[in-house]
Amino acid sequence: MPQADKRMVISLILKLAASHMFGLPFEHTPELFPHGIYTIPEISMVGLTEETLTSKKVPYEVGVAKYAELAKSMMLGDETGMLKLLFDQQTRKLLGVHALGQHATEIIHIGQAVLFYGGTVEYFRDMVFNYPTLAEAYKVAALDGLNKL
Repeated sequence: MPQADKRMVISLILKLAASHMFGLPFEHTPELFPHGIYTIPEISMVGLTEETLTSKKVPYEVGVAKYAELAKSMMLGDETGMLKLLFDQQTRKLLGVHALGQHATEIIHIGQAVLFYGGTVEYFRDMVFNYPTLAEAYKVAALDGLNKL
């Protein structure tokens, strides 16, 4: 097991033990643990995959933002990458987030928070993002997916 995974497991065990010791509720959601691969480019994801949704016959839509569409990517000099949102076609509930490119492991946590709270893709459409940032990809991907409905 990689060192980072060991630290995450130890941290989780300590939180669980402390919560139990003090009688505090502890929500354990391993399905919302983000995954990150620190390669060039970085790869990160949280939530469900298209393969899982297809096998479970969940009707979903995909919204994509290409880094080439973002001013921040142009400023960084690397327009290679993308952010993909998966969401339920009827409820518009966010189901998964996949990122490939610079800082993918950093921006994935925005999607993780929305997934944790059961938010919809409309959250990204309606929120204001700092400009220029890579986080703006969430709005671009949300608009792309919603325009397909």
